[in-house]
Amino acid sequence: MKIETALDWDKISTQLQKQMTAVGYNPDLTRMLKNIDTMVTELSKLEVTFRRIHKSNMTDDKVAEINKAIDHLEKLVLMANLMK
Repeated sequence: MKIETALDWDKISTQLQKQMTAVGYNPDLTRMLKNIDTMVTELSKLEVTFRRIHKSNMTDDKVAEINKAIDHLEKLVLMANLMK
């Protein structure tokens, strides 16, 4: 799962939450999801700012960072599912 803009986060967040409920309650994974949510909020604010000055490529670093965090969380959820 990857995002292109902050608007893509809703679908991905829902899918990750479903995967996490299959694992059971894990405070560390929940905290990681919340941190990614905060990162997406920051991305949203950046997108608004850069849309005003017509420079949409300025958010590429933040999107890459968020996609890396999503990938890491997905792998941890998979490992948690395999361990139960």
